[in-house]
Amino acid sequence: MPQQKTNLGKSALARVTPGFIFCTLCLGVVLTDARLLAQPSSNPIQQATVWNNQKDLLRFELTAPAMGSHIDFVVFAPSELQAKRAIDAGLAEIERLSKVLSNYEANSEISKLCSATIGQWTPLSLDLAAVLDHSRRWHKLSDGKFDITVGPLTQLWRTSRKQKQLPAAAEIAETKSRCGWDAVNLKFASNEQGLSFANASLSKSNMILDLSGLAVGYIVDAAFDKMAATGVRSILINAGGDIRVGDAPPGTEGWRIMIAGLGKQSPPLSMMRVSNCAVTTSGDLNQYIEVEGRRYSHFIEPQSGEPIERRQSVTALAATTVDADAGATALAILGSHRAWELFQEMPLQCAMIMETAQSDLGPIRTRWLTKD
Repeated sequence: MPQQKTNLGKSALARVTPGFIFCTLCLGVVLTDARLLAQPSSNPIQQATVWNNQKDLLRFELTAPAMGSHIDFVVFAPSELQAKRAIDAGLAEIERLSKVLSNYEANSEISKLCSATIGQWTPLSLDLAAVLDHSRRWHKLSDGKFDITVGPLTQLWRTSRKQKQLPAAAEIAETKSRCGWDAVNLKFASNEQGLSFANASLSKSNMILDLSGLAVGYIVDAAFDKMAATGVRSILINAGGDIRVGDAPPGTEGWRIMIAGLGKQSPPLSMMRVSNCAVTTSGDLNQYIEVEGRRYSHFIEPQSGEPIERRQSVTALAATTVDADAGATALAILGSHRAWELFQEMPLQCAMIMETAQSDLGPIRTRWLTKD
């Protein structure tokens, strides 16, 4: 059977055979099984093998650079043209929203808001307004533990990780003084169609609103909606562990996700089949600093201004990626006991928490959270 090729620049859309997604909780990433999924960077599209009753749907995948990393797409579509149309729509939305929500782009909308004059009211796009509203909602749901205003502290401890040196107590205190939701002022107006107008101002100097705990989730949701609008329904998007899936792959009960343990070499602990939902992992396997025998995570405890020291990894399942993203981060900071107390009010379907009492690997506590 003759092979066909698609021109997608450095990445090529690849026809692949059925496989599964392997979710490493501590990394917050999803890895495709190399034995089952062809490498999309060079493999040509192959003639489909009929392996289910829906002969008109073929499987395609693409890995593309986005948001400082890479993003994986898997779609089932009747043709390469329809698959490409769907993925192009998703990529265009990701590019558009990255210019709004990225803390790493000086000209992004969120960066401009943070650099505005104290007390100056700044008009917001509906996307940034929605993300700030989600952030405020999760701040309340998490008893203040999910806090985008800790951006200055995140920056301070990120520098400490690079230098392998703890900041001084006075430096932590000064940095903490530039944080707090009480300094974020929002004015929203709504109509029958939803949010119609939004302004924001900041009451402290040198504030940084760090959207990393939910911006990727919001972007993945928006990209998913754009892809689904093209008519494709069986979709998987994976942005470094923020996963959104649509209908189950033809002939299956759902997308198969394996949950790994807390260590780099830990075997899978559990498997789930999911469809039409989102799954996100938050953990500190790679983002931490060890000083004088103590291990400091990249998760910041807002009240103390310091990182948490226990090791943890949380996987959360929700209807949307923005809630799974924020929920996984919030539960990781809360810890298993307080997370269990607040979980029932959170818009999460279930969650799995793995953590240690202190910074070492054992003993590991594992707790599943489900709705009553």
